[in-house]
Amino acid sequence: MITDFQRDELKEVVNIGAGNACTALSKMLGKKIGFASPNVFVDQAEQVWPLLGNPADVVSVVLLKIVGDVSGVIVIVLPAKDAIVAARVLTDNHRKYFDFLDDFDRSALKESGNILSGASLSALSKFLDMNILQSVPEVATDMLGAVMGSIMVDVNNDKEYILVFNIDLDIEGMAKGKLFFMFDPKASEKILEATQKKML
Repeated sequence: MITDFQRDELKEVVNIGAGNACTALSKMLGKKIGFASPNVFVDQAEQVWPLLGNPADVVSVVLLKIVGDVSGVIVIVLPAKDAIVAARVLTDNHRKYFDFLDDFDRSALKESGNILSGASLSALSKFLDMNILQSVPEVATDMLGAVMGSIMVDVNNDKEYILVFNIDLDIEGMAKGKLFFMFDPKASEKILEATQKKML
């Protein structure tokens, strides 16, 4: 489905984009934003679930749709408590009672999602010679299974093969999350074909 060379090429492109994004976000906020090298794989959509975590866990997610020459979704998954801590760090909001996300916190998470996903998509778009854009971000808090169940509908049938990038994030060593790029089956095929042509 995907060769080691294709995986390495895509991984390097997304790694550069994510690195640029984290650097830009760190400088803008004056906060340390770390990330692990991306994982890249092609598998049935249903196989993504073990990567996400326990369906019963309460999480906050930042969701952006991928549009343009290919389609899919970008999802940042944060445990609910880590989302609150991340928002506090990003906004310097030190309220004594901080057990929920207010509108200001949600805006901060949305903007962070914009920056983190934008640079990675820009690098991928340039590498593939494609027009790949993102939608306006949304933030939701619920059980992981409920949130991702509706999101995965956009990625198509669980039995179909999709291309997924997974990046582990660390915000100031205080909050952790996962950034996922999930492309639908047709988009996955186009990206892999374009990557193969780059190697010829």
